[in-house]
Amino acid sequence: MKNSFHRLRNQSVRIHDHHLEIGNTSFPFDDQLNFDDPLGTISVQSILEAAEGFVGFTHDNCPLQLGVLAFTVTGKYRALDLYFPITQMLDEPEIDRFYQLAQSIAAHSHFDLQLLGEHRANLSAQMPPGIRQVVAGQIAEVFFQRGELLERFLSTPRHIRLYATPKAFEQDDGAAGGDYDPQRESIQLVLARLFEGFFGETAGVCPFLHEFGHMLDHFDAATGRMGRSEGLLPGLSPRDGSLFNPRANALFIKGKRLELERYLARHQGFSKATSSLPIGHPYVFQNDGEFIAGYFEMFFRNPNYFASQNQELYAAFVELFGYDPRNAWKQDFPFYIEQNRSFYFSGQRPRPPHLTIPNDRGVT
Repeated sequence: MKNSFHRLRNQSVRIHDHHLEIGNTSFPFDDQLNFDDPLGTISVQSILEAAEGFVGFTHDNCPLQLGVLAFTVTGKYRALDLYFPITQMLDEPEIDRFYQLAQSIAAHSHFDLQLLGEHRANLSAQMPPGIRQVVAGQIAEVFFQRGELLERFLSTPRHIRLYATPKAFEQDDGAAGGDYDPQRESIQLVLARLFEGFFGETAGVCPFLHEFGHMLDHFDAATGRMGRSEGLLPGLSPRDGSLFNPRANALFIKGKRLELERYLARHQGFSKATSSLPIGHPYVFQNDGEFIAGYFEMFFRNPNYFASQNQELYAAFVELFGYDPRNAWKQDFPFYIEQNRSFYFSGQRPRPPHLTIPNDRGVT
């Protein structure tokens, strides 16, 4: 009997005494999972062994998911499609190119991905290959059409720390389950948060993307080094040299100004119209760094809504990254949209914004 990997790939995997539970279905340990190409047949026993490895180093603090476990067992990259919405808009040769890019990032000497346990124990040697590929693939998704920018980005080491448990994260001075630490020049993220947005039929919340937006904000494209936050992505500043995109810069300034005007109207109580809603939550209006990280994540998760509400700002991101994610999303991930809109309709007065517009601070 054939099993549908597409139906099961996002399902939780739970270990019982004599069977694995995948979603709501039980599979005896001596059973076989007969999937279509390219995965073929996978033994339940092999999935069990991969799952036990995760449970061991996370102390059962990371929900298990069939997609990454299937990759751990088979090494076949198509098991990971769920984690990369871009694969929904690519043909087969392009998907092959995407995974080749992800592989090259994962193997790059400057891709410094570490797994840390409690008491700062380095568990990187125990890290299943699927974890490395999920992180590298999310970076590949951003830079898929911008090879020259990726090359500059990896010209010096890039540090990413994953934590096996929340306690390990706290012991290493992490904040809020995930953050970008400018002193360490490192993204820091509890491992479970890498997978938390992938238990639905389509991709959802993506804390890694948000923190990667912060990392890109700190990245100085002119030198290849990390610098201070300016609320800009690579290519938006004239100081980026050959990577500067004047059209993206102009669109970004116009689009960000519109978002700030909409937010000020809400803050000052001048507007109740639906059409004047800011796209982002009040949280992202607290400073330029949170604004760019928040809208960066929404570009890859709510492209249809984003584009319909602020064409200029959306077009700036398309210019920067060289493709339009709307082609991968028939329907947006709704959580951010609903959460943000519900706040503005709640009657609460949002906090004062602390944003600057690039051409008002000398970045033209």
